[in-house]
Amino acid sequence: MRLWQENWELLLDKMYSIQIEKNAENFLKKLPKKDAEIILNKIYSIRENPYRFLKRLQGEKLWRLRIGDYQAVVDVIVSMNKIIVIRIGHRKNVYD
Repeated sequence: MRLWQENWELLLDKMYSIQIEKNAENFLKKLPKKDAEIILNKIYSIRENPYRFLKRLQGEKLWRLRIGDYQAVVDVIVSMNKIIVIRIGHRKNVYD
């Protein structure tokens, strides 16, 4: 039991925290509840190894995460183990 607890604590130390900016939060509130849940589940699922799912935006220090018909634009701060969700939108116009 103790070994499992120590391993779990080490894993939690390596997990990234998620911060959702107001702009992204407002977009989620406008979506149907089911779509918002899918997006949030995907965002929280990348906490352990974010770079596996993210692609770099060209010419910027930001990353994108594709979630079905939607994309999230995020910033990853490695020194703080933090993922900041800057905006979420439909793939067609998320960068407008």
